[in-house]
Amino acid sequence: MSTRHSREWERAVAEFLASSVDDSAREHGRAVVADVLAAAVAGSAALGVAGVARDAVFSGDEASILGTDRRAAPPQAAMTNAAAAIAQEVEEGHNTGGHVGAGIVAGGLAAAEANDVDGETFVDACTRAYEICVRLERAIFAMKDQMNDAIPWLVRNPHSTWTTVGPAVTSAICLDATAEELTETFRIAANLAVISMHDPYAEGAPARNFTAGFSAQAGVTAALTAIAGLEGSRAAIEAVYDPFEELLPDGFASQFETLGTEWAIAEHYVKPYPSCRYTHPPLDALREAIDVESVDPSSVESVTVRTFANATDMSHPEPETMTAGKFSAPYVLATYLCRGSVDLEGFTPEALADETVRSVAARVELREDEGYEAEFPESWGARVAVELRNGTTLTGSRDYPRGDYRDPMPDAEYRERNRVLLAHGLSGDQKDTARVDEALDALDTVAERPIRETVAALRP
Repeated sequence: MSTRHSREWERAVAEFLASSVDDSAREHGRAVVADVLAAAVAGSAALGVAGVARDAVFSGDEASILGTDRRAAPPQAAMTNAAAAIAQEVEEGHNTGGHVGAGIVAGGLAAAEANDVDGETFVDACTRAYEICVRLERAIFAMKDQMNDAIPWLVRNPHSTWTTVGPAVTSAICLDATAEELTETFRIAANLAVISMHDPYAEGAPARNFTAGFSAQAGVTAALTAIAGLEGSRAAIEAVYDPFEELLPDGFASQFETLGTEWAIAEHYVKPYPSCRYTHPPLDALREAIDVESVDPSSVESVTVRTFANATDMSHPEPETMTAGKFSAPYVLATYLCRGSVDLEGFTPEALADETVRSVAARVELREDEGYEAEFPESWGARVAVELRNGTTLTGSRDYPRGDYRDPMPDAEYRERNRVLLAHGLSGDQKDTARVDEALDALDTVAERPIRETVAALRP
């Protein structure tokens, strides 16, 4: 195999992958790993994911399917676990982009378990992959905007090239790839993209979640084939990535000059609510508006949301499926007005059919705001005006949602969130407290114990 790098930025990637991870970055990496694993356990019980995990014909037994007692070959386990990680819409993400960690953690976990890797090695591998993927993501988002102007259907993310590179790189490190094999893994994965031509979030088909799963599966396979001797394409690196230099304001190559000195993972966010993060700024603004007093849903004349453009896509008011509900700002806000919370139980078939919630959702209107749009994606803001039938107007606003790195969730609240997620996937309720406590402890100490021990704690 050749180790010659066709571009300096590719050399910077290779050097970074061989470098150490500082303690602060490692702690952020541990938090990302724990967050994704909790989300994946909860997602293992989701419609579609649970059926595949239970009934699909898999081969091998080297890796676990989280939330179940099944085992499979690493690519198949990665596919199912990555789909589970995004199914409940509660996994972490990066402030200026998509859900970077889901594929990295779910895909790399399968390889780490198969090779009996220690927790620190796995966390460090995930942290390195995260840094590379955030930088690829910035360019791919810029490319995506141009593609969406040229084609009749909408290219959706976060299920694209960086979600293939992430699990590929993490897996290769966990499988003890040589420097040459790691270079070829990156080249193979960097020329792969599992693209959802149209992400049917408003419809909420469970197959939507498996686009992330197929990305992780492709990433793990890229690592396995590189270790088996397959070489990637240097020409593809040049042809695909050179044009990115003109797409980004500061250029593409410059993104990689800061590897190891600027840790993008420090700006990851966590989700207090199991719904698309675009629904969170309006929800937090609503909470600010009404939490000082009790509001009877029947007294609400209208709810007007002003926010950034991407969030206004979440405007469908009558979701029919779990995923559709998670991508509906009217439904999420109406749920909070009627139930006082937005949690996993708010997206069951019974909850989605609640006529009171549906009636309030029909009164919610989303409007693009130039100010919030100008600040996006550095800030994800919204303001809400609740008009009551008695003529009173209640208002609230947020510059960014709760769980943002600038407004992190309190530790106790976040730990309780994870407890609920783990209980949902492991037992369906929270009665088996000892079992859930064991799983919580495993997440807290994921960097200090062998990965096989952590995985064992996340199985029924």
